[in-house]
Amino acid sequence: MVEETFQTDPISALGLPPPVSIGRDASVGTALAAVQKRGQGYVLVVDSQGHPTGILSEREVLMRMVARDVKYDENVDKYVSHGLETLTLKDPIAKAIQMMNEGGERNIPIVDAQGVAVAVLRTLDIIHFLAEAFPAQVLNLPPRPHQLIAEPEGA
Repeated sequence: MVEETFQTDPISALGLPPPVSIGRDASVGTALAAVQKRGQGYVLVVDSQGHPTGILSEREVLMRMVARDVKYDENVDKYVSHGLETLTLKDPIAKAIQMMNEGGERNIPIVDAQGVAVAVLRTLDIIHFLAEAFPAQVLNLPPRPHQLIAEPEGA
């Protein structure tokens, strides 16, 4: 049932918010402030028409910036991940999961028919969707799959 839902439901069913985005000419300081202020774990770098050109996630911050001599007034384009793969709101959720699984993507820009960024799909968005769609199956799982409870809980 879970697999069927992901195969048939489009990404639009997730109700994603607009992306946290900045322009290509933004500074590292501006990018970090956007990541911190919005709390989404990423900032999407877009060109003047709104097309995604790169993404700066917490992963890039840790791998490319922390403990390095990075100046906050430097151009952020130097530190973002380029060559982004995108999806549309009409694509099935399963396609996004496949991209995340095979390519190691954590954040996938979602674009409209003109290629303008309208959202960013995060791994966490899929987890929340799964928990909301199948609460009994997801929320009642023990922390360890083969865990046995020695005695019943309760008073």
